[in-house]
Amino acid sequence: MSLLPPAPNPIDAALRLIDRELWIITATHNDRRGGLLATWVSTASIDPEHPVLLAGLGPNHFTAELVLSSNAFAAHLLRPDQIELAWNFADGSGRDRDKFASLVARTSDTASPVLSDCLAWFDCRVIRHYSAGDRLFFWADIAGCSGPEQPDAANTPEHTKPLREHEFFAQLTPDQRQKLLADRNFDIALNRPSHEKWRTQTP
Repeated sequence: MSLLPPAPNPIDAALRLIDRELWIITATHNDRRGGLLATWVSTASIDPEHPVLLAGLGPNHFTAELVLSSNAFAAHLLRPDQIELAWNFADGSGRDRDKFASLVARTSDTASPVLSDCLAWFDCRVIRHYSAGDRLFFWADIAGCSGPEQPDAANTPEHTKPLREHEFFAQLTPDQRQKLLADRNFDIALNRPSHEKWRTQTP
């Protein structure tokens, strides 16, 4: 049974084969803190002495506003058993509720909120950002991180794999899936004019 409505075209159907890692991006500025669930996060350098993370966020999101203001964020990979944590940061906006209310978080060296319970986290300092209309892309130096130990009897490879998009959607209720799809469609409609403007103005 498909978790999404029928793909509108072959390109969309093919792109749905990609199963991306889920990330929680958190940021803070002037005593405001927020976080969201993201899939457009990737390493952006092969140089181990200068590790860089690239994150693409919707410009209308509260967390993107905080990253722009603070020039910093924390990026967290989740374990497959952290569906509820992922949903907490996927549901609604930090403008409307404190997504950290029932969580343990500390302040990183860049002042970003870091979740204590996750597969791995990266403390990031933004070095460049770029607006592509419907996405704000942030390139950031990785200032610090914490990840799983090497696999052993108590820490098997299954416990060091990140939660991925398809697994997350599969474990949501039908109502939760419909809410995420509605939120995605809202973001598309809201940001499409900015993206089209960016396309016409790009040399």
